[in-house]
Parts: sequence; structure tokens; C-alpha cells
Amino acid sequence: MSTERSLYTFKTVQNEEILWSEVYPKLKKYCHFLSQSKWDGDDLAQEAMLKALTYYSQDKITSALLNKIAHNHWIDTLRKRKREELKNDQMWEENITFSGDIVSSVDLLIELFTPKQAIIFFLKEVFNYQLKEIAEIVNSTEFAIKSSLNRARKRMENQIDNQSLESVWEEEEKEQLGKLFHDSLVNQDPAVLIEAIPSLQDTLEVPSAASWITTPFKASAPLSTLSMAA
Repeated sequence: MSTERSLYTFKTVQNEEILWSEVYPKLKKYCHFLSQSKWDGDDLAQEAMLKALTYYSQDKITSALLNKIAHNHWIDTLRKRKREELKNDQMWEENITFSGDIVSSVDLLIELFTPKQAIIFFLKEVFNYQLKEIAEIVNSTEFAIKSSLNRARKRMENQIDNQSLESVWEEEEKEQLGKLFHDSLVNQDPAVLIEAIPSLQDTLEVPSAASWITTPFKASAPLSTLSMAA
């Protein structure tokens, strides 16, 4: 009886070693090819492996099975993204009808947020960039981006402004970033903003005190204007 148990344990360990040392690397390679993206590919491989381990025993998991699971999951992901794109397009049509709406949105970004918060909020809420992507774009960490985004959302939801923002924003920065936001909204493409970010690194370094000293205020433009693709 003990011999049978030992053999079973040995096979289980052996299967697990093969699964992670041989099968999983092949799955990641396939997922990178399927998604044409390292980030999406890594996430896809993890999701496929998790689903396989949830519904199948390790000795039943093969490269063919994992590839099939990954393929089906990727199709579902693309369909979900397509639905989100259609929803975002509809919201664009509803909220960005007149140039005045765009101007109000840009003014609200500058009025509510620090330069860094404005850029992060803009990329995430308007253009649906992932936290990893934003972190790479602004040369920061995913954790820092998430924290900054949470502060920005809280500021917007509570309709509170920071009077010390006047000392954070320089007139030249307001004009430069305002134009970048405006052009991105008009073209529905943030490329012009992203390309300019390396030259804005000094602007993005905002004193920490500016993120927490708050006083109540009433926004001069509808908050819903800025929630175009949330």
C-alpha cells in the first residue's frame, strides 16, 4: 500500500514539474503569438493555466488542451473589448458633440487635478489604458499609478479641489497640457499627449502635499462631461 502511495506521489510531482517547466513555457509562447502582446500574452497564459487546473487533473493537462483553452479565452476577451469599444464610441457621440464640451472637459481636468493626476486620469478613464501601460508611459510603477488614480477619482467624486493647485500648475504648463488634452479629445487619439510626456517629466513631479490639502468647491462644468469612456 505504501509503495502505491509513493508511486502516486512521484507521478504527481513529476507531472507538476513537467507542467511548469515544459508545458507552461510553450503555452506562454503560444499566447504571445496569439495576442501579439507580451502583457496580454502573460495574462492569457495565466488565465488558461488557472482554468485548466480548476477543471482538470494535472495528468490530463496537455499543450493541446491549454492552447484550446487560451484560444477560446482570447476570443471571449476580444469580443468583450469590442463591446466596450462600441459602448465608448456611443458615449463619445453623446458627450463630445460640441467643441465647447471639449473645452469644459480640459478645464475641469486642470481645475480638479495635479498635472500627473490629470494625465493618469485622462489615459485611464477616457482612453481605457491599463495601469501597466500608464506606468510605462509616465515612467512610474503600477502601484503608484493606482494610488494616484484613486486620489483623482476621490477628488472628482467628492467634488473637492485643492487650492494649492494654483502653485502646482504653471501658466505655461496649463497651456501646453491643455492643448495636448484638447487635441487628443478632438482626434480621439492620445498619441500626441503620450509622445510629449518624456518632455513633461519635471511637470509630473508634484509635491505630495498637493494631493491631500482639500477645500470644498463647486465645479464650473458638469462632472459627467469628463466621464466619457469610464
